Amino acid sequence: MKTANALPGIHHEIRLPGDPASVSHARSEVRRLLGHEHPAVDDVTLVTSELVTNAIKHSGCQAGDFIRFTLVASDGVVRVEVHDPGSAPAEPRLRLDPDAEDGRGLLIVDEISTEWGICERDDGPGRTVWCAIRFAHAPDSSSVPEVVSG
Repeated sequence: MKTANALPGIHHEIRLPGDPASVSHARSEVRRLLGHEHPAVDDVTLVTSELVTNAIKHSGCQAGDFIRFTLVASDGVVRVEVHDPGSAPAEPRLRLDPDAEDGRGLLIVDEISTEWGICERDDGPGRTVWCAIRFAHAPDSSSVPEVVSG
């Protein structure tokens, strides 16, 4: 299992069916790939949940459509990308209505992420919504001074 102190780099990509059960699968993949001790695992799990949910809910996914989930982790940053089939005409946007009962997914992504954005495909339908989360490494246990009682 990879830990926060030994992150040589992760590049993982999977195709997920365009249905709500894929949200849980994507969250599980984040935890499996980063490990429970990774300093950004909770934030990355949350933004992944929001981006996958948005891709399924707002892209016009039909039965048989797939989304692509990519997680790239290297020294100090984790990048999440979710590519949808993009048949829906509207571009993702931040909703600023404080009384709305839903529509806060991108607000959460905006708050947690260091940066995020949207890339439209030039060669057909679909878009990629991505975010990057920077994190500080946990101290290496070998560098922690030993307590000596005397």
